[in-house]
Amino acid sequence: MTNRIIFFSGGKASFAVADYVKNKYPEDNILLYFTDTLWENEDLYRFINESSDKLQLPLLIHSAGLNPVQLMFEKKLVFNSMIGDCSKILKMKVARDFLKKGVKPQHEEWRNKQFLKGEDVRIDAVLYFGIGFDEMHRESAIRKNWQPFEVEMPLIDNNIWTDEVLKKYDIKQPVLYDYGFSHNNCNGRCVKAGQGHYKLLKVQMPDVFQEIMEQEYHLKMCVSAYRYITNDKVPEEDRIPTHVQDYMLAELDDCYRDYFYGRVNKPKLYIHPSSSAISEYMKIQQYSFMKKDSKPYPIRDLHYEVENDGQIDMFDIGGCGCFTDACEMEELT
Repeated sequence: MTNRIIFFSGGKASFAVADYVKNKYPEDNILLYFTDTLWENEDLYRFINESSDKLQLPLLIHSAGLNPVQLMFEKKLVFNSMIGDCSKILKMKVARDFLKKGVKPQHEEWRNKQFLKGEDVRIDAVLYFGIGFDEMHRESAIRKNWQPFEVEMPLIDNNIWTDEVLKKYDIKQPVLYDYGFSHNNCNGRCVKAGQGHYKLLKVQMPDVFQEIMEQEYHLKMCVSAYRYITNDKVPEEDRIPTHVQDYMLAELDDCYRDYFYGRVNKPKLYIHPSSSAISEYMKIQQYSFMKKDSKPYPIRDLHYEVENDGQIDMFDIGGCGCFTDACEMEELT
């Protein structure tokens, strides 16, 4: 009996892969494996639970216990199209630690565990990904990242229509597809997404757009203050003394922690340390998820562009391709 693990993202492609594996290897030990960013649309959980029920396959959910905004706050770093530690830490590291080392993360949840045919599903497992021919650029990095596991991508070599597979099980597709998004991850808030993606978010889910716009702004303020306080390139006469730095960093964390962890609606009043300073080093730095003409392009700016019928690049979709960077797995050791 072979162990077969399907990286179950909550999208239609990984569901089609699960159906393919179940039908081709009905006697083997098959597991649906979902790494949760805790930033998903509620309908995603409906979809993965219903999929587990109707496929009659066990579903294992692992989570590091942080969502991407909380991770950015803890690292004092604003992710963007060039830096995407959310997938690296919240997905790749969680999965790698479990599958390669047997180390479980902070949170674990099972569904339909009674369908598991062998306890240690990691041993000599074959790993399956919902990568189709339109995403073949991701193939080599995924295979390299997951050595020495055998990796399979059935959608590349087989003509499988995902919508037909959903119909077979009478499962409604995730709601984000109904809204026009190309994937069902992070509730449409991917920090690697572009202008077209965020305009769609503004139109289809204005409350979610408003929230992420405010969070990006406060992340910018938090990270900018942190960078200034800890900047060792500032001339000695302008530098904050070390004993004062510790106090200011503690105050900074105290100001924003409850906000980024959802315990308050807005952060406490925090005065950026550069707000009344005169040194060239003492200025609020610009950080944002998006870039435009190689410069930060905050969601707030896109909001005003849309409101005033400005020019938006609707072909700038972007988005995260988890498990794709060939060097990421090595960096996580």
